[in-house]
Amino acid sequence: MIGILFFVIACIVIAKLISYKYWTCIYTAFGNENYFKVVAKLEREGIQFKTPMNLGTDNFHNRHETTQYDVFVKKEQEHIAQRAINKN
Repeated sequence: MIGILFFVIACIVIAKLISYKYWTCIYTAFGNENYFKVVAKLEREGIQFKTPMNLGTDNFHNRHETTQYDVFVKKEQEHIAQRAINKN
């Protein structure tokens, strides 16, 4: 039973790694507010993005301020995404 569970987890991890092969991290946001500002800019420009699930901190009361979000875009859209993020 443990072997099957290990195999399933290994398959999931490998699938995740393969799916991010053509994506690059363009921004790391800390806190919900910063994350939503960046994501809104990318959405305005029509740029597809991914944000892997991050469990954040153990401090439940400050979780919305300290959670880390890594924002990934397709490698070919990296420069467009960087310009969109840096716009005021």
